[in-house]
Amino acid sequence: MEKNAKEGSARRFILVQLPEAVADQDYSVADICKKRLRVASESFAAIDQVATSFDSKCSLGFKAFSLSASSLIPWQASFDNLQSSLLQTVENIRPDRSELDVLYEILLKYGLDLAVAIESRDIAGRMVYIIGAGALIVCLAEGITLDLVEGIAALKTELEPEIMRVVFKDAGFPDDVVKTNTVQILRQARIDDVKSL
Repeated sequence: MEKNAKEGSARRFILVQLPEAVADQDYSVADICKKRLRVASESFAAIDQVATSFDSKCSLGFKAFSLSASSLIPWQASFDNLQSSLLQTVENIRPDRSELDVLYEILLKYGLDLAVAIESRDIAGRMVYIIGAGALIVCLAEGITLDLVEGIAALKTELEPEIMRVVFKDAGFPDDVVKTNTVQILRQARIDDVKSL
């Protein structure tokens, strides 16, 4: 971090810390590590501002991830009570997970760099995440509308990615008609890779 600040460089690193408990405390070694990184980042920010002779693209921030079970609940069919089993899996995202939890899991599943640029944009009153300059579009909102879908389709022309993938939350579609029309609208915009989870 210090070299990045002094040289205006963008070296990247991965720091792995087990969340070992600290004796008689309510925090872990990982919590201490994150605090030290925040303090170091603040002290190096002043150095970064002085390093004006470089084309500084460095970022002194960091992202912290915790290893956890999937945010998506796998469907486990109970053939003795299939109707109840189906109804229980309508909402297949764990209730204690945030949109960002699901978003980063999608990045991992697509094999994308966790440090890739993510832009969030409000389209038709819903949050849409644009990853990698439009290579991947993710909408995990409820109440997907055709206005939202038209706005996403317009991103293909605006951003001009070579390939664009779009991922929706399946429970976000109010009905099958909107879901079917979504696929057709996006195909007309030359977006064929459309998935829902």
